[in-house]
Amino acid sequence: MNNRRLLSLTLTLVVVLAVGCAKAPQEDVNSAQAEIDRARQAQADVWAPNEFQAADQAISAAQAEIAAQDQKWMKNYDKAKELLAKAKEEGAKAAEAAAANKEQARKDAEAGIAEADTAIQAAEAALKVAPVTKDSKADLALFKSDLEGLRSTLDGARQAFSAEDYKKALESTASVQEKAASITAQLEEAKAKRMAARKR
Repeated sequence: MNNRRLLSLTLTLVVVLAVGCAKAPQEDVNSAQAEIDRARQAQADVWAPNEFQAADQAISAAQAEIAAQDQKWMKNYDKAKELLAKAKEEGAKAAEAAAANKEQARKDAEAGIAEADTAIQAAEAALKVAPVTKDSKADLALFKSDLEGLRSTLDGARQAFSAEDYKKALESTASVQEKAASITAQLEEAKAKRMAARKR
């Protein structure tokens, strides 16, 4: 009986020492951090901010848990390992989402530039055939100046596109399209009014 008790106490002591001497899961930390670094390189903070934030929060929680366990005599890193696995998964998701979102933004910006250019060309064409009268001369000069400004904005959008700032490029082209379309509409309206007046 004494031998059994001694064996039981010895086994218990071995388990306690094993748990007490548990080491922080450094390999898991490195693996999770590598995925988050990959997401950061993919500019996930810009192109997939929600996914990147989830990964960042998970690894921060894991690091906090590891630090808490490091202070204990009876260490248990199971929860930290779970959090690190989540951080690794979220980091991979963020990298993939960033790549997909950036590519979509590139396509949208490219299409936006083409559409803005077409809108300016339409406005310029309408301006060329607009009748110049004493009353319309000032307005036409203003439209011409506005279109020159829109061309400059479109050039800026192209530069932003080249710098992979697709969000800025898309915002600029949307503004250009709206203003150019407005100029075309005003010119067409003036043309229609003039034709109606002639028929009277």
